[in-house]
Amino acid sequence: MKEKVMVAMSGGVDSTTCAMLMLEQGYDVTGVTLHLFDGQEQALADAEACAKQLGIKWYAADYRKFFGEDVISYFIRTYKLGKTPNPCCHCNHGAKFNYLYREMKAEACTALISGHYARIVERNGKKLVAKGLDKNKDQSYYLCLMEPYQLDVIRFPLGEMTKDQTRKLALEFGLSVAEKKDSQEVCFLMGGDYRDYLRGKLKDKDIKKGSFILDGKPLKEHDGIVFYTVGQRKGLGIGYHEPLYVSSIDPKSGDVHLGIKEESAKRGVKLKDCIFADADSYIRRAKARLRYRMTEAPCTLEILPDGKAVLLFDEPQLSPAPGQVAAVYDGEVLLGGGFIESVF
Repeated sequence: MKEKVMVAMSGGVDSTTCAMLMLEQGYDVTGVTLHLFDGQEQALADAEACAKQLGIKWYAADYRKFFGEDVISYFIRTYKLGKTPNPCCHCNHGAKFNYLYREMKAEACTALISGHYARIVERNGKKLVAKGLDKNKDQSYYLCLMEPYQLDVIRFPLGEMTKDQTRKLALEFGLSVAEKKDSQEVCFLMGGDYRDYLRGKLKDKDIKKGSFILDGKPLKEHDGIVFYTVGQRKGLGIGYHEPLYVSSIDPKSGDVHLGIKEESAKRGVKLKDCIFADADSYIRRAKARLRYRMTEAPCTLEILPDGKAVLLFDEPQLSPAPGQVAAVYDGEVLLGGGFIESVF
């Protein structure tokens, strides 16, 4: 009897190629597309068309209510607190893969297949995420908060491939989406600016306003703290003899503090809501990313009780932003990560 697996299908080239690879390897494949927000009609249609082309069972699972509560509310709430959300890491950890896990179990599948460019490796009897072979597409950062029970069933068939190889395979298979463009990172923004999205979701009374502060002195009133993030340089509308950056945001006063680039560099970050492969308290050397497009920086990691941790970098890092996610690595392998609570 064939092993039954579930493929998370977005209607794009990556997930469709995964489904094809599973078929080629002799699995019984079921495709599922998560309906997470309004405006996904084209993606749902593309996923259904791909499933029909492959001749596999497919269905859409409506999680719009849950996604609104689990991810969109988190996204808006974090900006209102003057912090920088990371909806993709938060979603993978607390929403998307939970929904997929439920569907996988409901369909009596033994594994969940995803088109992420990452790998699963085993070390000391535990399954861990490792970087994908394609360094330009590696998505391990977004998976740094995955739970052990999720890693036990997930598979990433594209982890050993480059994006070019994936597209070549899709063309060889004759897949209709072989040359479809990649989707946007924050799916529910649908390519739009997050500020416009927030304007459409928030009333004026919900937007905390204050002043831009430089060297302790107010410069002028800003549009509201939800429209600024730590490290931001463009769009401040302030003339100065050198570029200014947002250095911190005070959600109580509504003030946005500015400084020059060098003043935003910090040696350490405190993390909360951490998930690590080894949850015991310990100190070790590691490397960490504080943003997706950042080269890992050498640091000392201290894992503390109650889901806390501290990263102390060898060299100061520019603009670590409270609310963002730190992914911690041991070489190619993810040790885990957490949300930045504060910087020092």
